[in-house]
Amino acid sequence: MKVCIGTNNKHKYIDYQEAFLKYAPEVELCCPADLNITDDPEEDHETLLGNAIKKAQFFAEKSGLTTIADDTGLFVDALNGEPGLHTKRWHEGTDHDRCVKLLERLEDKDRSVEYKWGFAAYNPKEQKLWTFECEVKGNLLDKFGAEGGFGYDRVFKLITMDKYYSELTREELVQVGGRGMAMKELIFNSNFLK
Repeated sequence: MKVCIGTNNKHKYIDYQEAFLKYAPEVELCCPADLNITDDPEEDHETLLGNAIKKAQFFAEKSGLTTIADDTGLFVDALNGEPGLHTKRWHEGTDHDRCVKLLERLEDKDRSVEYKWGFAAYNPKEQKLWTFECEVKGNLLDKFGAEGGFGYDRVFKLITMDKYYSELTREELVQVGGRGMAMKELIFNSNFLK
């Protein structure tokens, strides 16, 4: 079985590769760039799940393959859920610039935060849709963690482990990261591979 991962973000793609290597190594993965698909859908829904569904259906129709996509947001309690849906577009610049800006806004405020994901898998031939949502709780710290990950991973420290998200090993990401958790659910608790 060949499955398209609806992203050209290399970090996300690696997360999916690791999850499938563990849970369904027989599945062959590809991304839109592998199929010469160069355009992206506009992420204009009001929920992470809505954006994930749109992306999964968009790339599935373009590729003719069952496609998995997600949308991720960082939701900061003290900022009424910002940056939320606009996590990457919330502030211009690099990931580092966004982290610095976020920490500036959180001076003397509560640092509790959640990474949230919406996931969708879509089979264009049978017009079947599977969806999942999950979250990981943590705190934002002023001190940057080790190089690794992307987005806000270097300032996000998990509650369940004494580690920054950027410091998680590939094996740990499959166990406690959003993409790993969602792919385990998709592979074992749905008829996705049947």
